[in-house]
Amino acid sequence: MDKKILIIENDRDIRELVGHILSEQGYDVSDCPYKPVAELKAYDADVIILDEWVLGDKAGHMLCLELKAIDKLMNIPVIILSTAHNIEEIACTCKADGFVRKPFDIDILLAEVARVYLLCNQGI
Repeated sequence: MDKKILIIENDRDIRELVGHILSEQGYDVSDCPYKPVAELKAYDADVIILDEWVLGDKAGHMLCLELKAIDKLMNIPVIILSTAHNIEEIACTCKADGFVRKPFDIDILLAEVARVYLLCNQGI
């Protein structure tokens, strides 16, 4: 499996847990607590998993909007990972392709990653 996942999560434990889960399923995982959008262009990802509270001065949904405005990154599906009660609304507002509520069920995380990857690669 040559599917590349970038995890942007400020909580190291969650970042490592999600990375481990996805690696065990054969995904090629990269992670970072946060990088400016300019640096994210260098990552070659098929899916981005983005924590809603990833930044000190900017919420993750704002980063998602920035990613979706850049030609090189706009077609990479983004999954918002959050404890927010209104995660569906947040994901819709920031043009995310999916969401997973924390605490998450492993099967739901894997299904959402597979779903957004498939949607992106079918051109839907």
